Amino acid sequence: MDRLKELKEAREAVDQVIVRIDAGIKQLESASSWGILDILGGGLISSLVKRNKIGEANRSLEEISSSLKSLNKELSDVDISLPDTIPDSFSDELFDMVFDNIFTDIRVQGEIKENLVALKELRYAIVGLGEKLEKEIRELEAKN
Repeated sequence: MDRLKELKEAREAVDQVIVRIDAGIKQLESASSWGILDILGGGLISSLVKRNKIGEANRSLEEISSSLKSLNKELSDVDISLPDTIPDSFSDELFDMVFDNIFTDIRVQGEIKENLVALKELRYAIVGLGEKLEKEIRELEAKN
């Protein structure tokens, strides 16, 4: 019975990670949209909004990291790495907004896209883990 309880707790932790990943994906997609506008000449306003969206996405990545730590406590054999945060340094921000040049905009857009792909891959892996846990839960419940 303890095994079943631990599996259910791990499944709940998986659900929490997925919720946070979905929020992070949404924020990165928003940052990407603003980044495209910025590349097309959106100016200072689009740079400011894009940077705000990147900051929100980085906070989501921190929440995902925290959720993954909880998941790892529940299921010690989970070995998944979280993508690094998108660079949001003061110098990047200042260079991007003051000079607002297309080269910086394109570089930042590429980093957003890379992190978006990594987050979607992480989601896929976590969903697979959830399915595996759910299968084992059903098998144990069927035996009882």
